Parts: sequence; structure tokens; C-alpha cells
Amino acid sequence: MKRSWRLGLLAWAVSLAACTSDLAVPTEPLRLLRTEWGVAYVGEPFDGALRPTGGLRPYRFELADGALPPGLAFAAGRLVGTPTEVGRFAFTVQVQDGNLSQALQRLELDVRPLPTPVVRIDAPATEVRGAVPLVVRIEAARGWRGARIAIAWDPEAFALAAGPNASDARLALFHDADEGRLWLETAALGPTRQGDFTLARFSLRPIDPPARLSLTVSAATRYAGGEHLATRSEGAPQPRGAPREAVAPGEAVAPGEDEPAEDESDEDEEETP
Repeated sequence: MKRSWRLGLLAWAVSLAACTSDLAVPTEPLRLLRTEWGVAYVGEPFDGALRPTGGLRPYRFELADGALPPGLAFAAGRLVGTPTEVGRFAFTVQVQDGNLSQALQRLELDVRPLPTPVVRIDAPATEVRGAVPLVVRIEAARGWRGARIAIAWDPEAFALAAGPNASDARLALFHDADEGRLWLETAALGPTRQGDFTLARFSLRPIDPPARLSLTVSAATRYAGGEHLATRSEGAPQPRGAPREAVAPGEAVAPGEDEPAEDESDEDEEETP
């Protein structure tokens, strides 16, 4: 009986020693695997995993050298946050495991401005004889908040027939119009918009059909990366002298507002006696 008890105690001690040995001496040394995150964008949430292996969990991460991109921080073994500054950031990450072993890795992250959204109106490139339905679209939006858009055409060739109307209830749309010009002020209601979507619809009619439609579109787009101003042409090649260029949003003279009058304050020259 005493011999059996001793054998059992010995077996328990050997088992405990084996478990303790496994905990104290990991089968693989602690290290960080190569990490490639690609590109991060200002104003867009970023989530990049760090890749420790070996050692003994849990892992703890900290910055050993350099500076993280503003807006990012370590959390649960990941680099997360929303970058706020453009640049290429180099830094060294230190990971420590449960055995207090440490490993270092030099990392880089390229933070760029968000790609600019595109405002597009696909106007026909051929002659038209009736009202032309036109769709204002946003393409490649990332964090889109709104836009100020000015659309111009030849007022002697086309007139506004209908609209504009917002495409859905998640968009606010205000507009103003004059001969040959249309101004749109749009904004996302609620979360920012992503991807491709329809913004508004309107139509133009030829005054003396058939006619070729040429549009000039100026758009100041507000999105997570800032604000972008771009001008593009749509439709048929522009005839000489028409249509008028769209005035950059925010700089347009309001419809009905007279152009500045010439200075007539100069006194008449004195007559020679």
C-alpha cells in the first residue's frame, strides 16, 4: 500500500514538472513575422494585424522607436485607428510575452490622401431631338460627405426641362438655376457615402432641335480626405464660344445678380476755353 502511494506521488510530480517545463520553455522563440499593410488613407479607418509567433501568451506590444501615424494606436495585437496626417511613417514595434522575452520589428506605413471621388454626367455625344434625361453620379466615393456642383451648357441651344431631384432620401439637395447654368448643393444625411451612387436627376431640352449637348461640370467634393475641386467636360465636343464654362462652386454670381458695372465716376474732362 505504501509502495503504491509513493508511485502515485512520483507520477504526479513528474507530470507537474513536465507541465512547468512546457510553460517555462516555449517550443519556438518569440518573434514577429513580416508584416505588410499596404496603404492607409487619411480619414478612413485602418486595422492592421501584428503577427507574433512563438513565446508564451499573452503578448504585449509597445512602440520602441519612431512615431506611429497620428490617429493610430496599438490595441489587442493590432494597429488601429483613423489616420489624420499624410506621410510615410517608420517605427519599431516591441512585443513581450508571458516569459518576459522580447522581440523587435521595424515597420513602415504609407498614409495617403483618400482618392478623390469623381462627379460624372454621361451626356450624349450625338445630336438629340427631344428632352435629354441626365443623371449626376458619384464614382469611387470613400467617406463622401457632400458636394457643390456647377453645370453649364449653351443657353442658346438647350433649356432646363425638369428637375433636379435627389436620387434617394439619404441625400439633401438644394439647387438654383439660370439660363445655361445649374447649381447643386448636396450632402449625405447620416453616415458618409461609399462607392458609386446616383446623386440627382434632371433633363434638358433642345431649343431648336436637333442639337448637340456639351456640358462643363465643376465640382467641389467634400469627403473624409478633405475637399477636392475638379472641372470636366461631358457630351459632344464643345463648339467655339459655347457652352459657357461652369463657374467654380462658391464663386458663382447668383442668378439674376448683375455683373459689376463699369466705373463711371470719372469726371468729364474740362473743356478747353
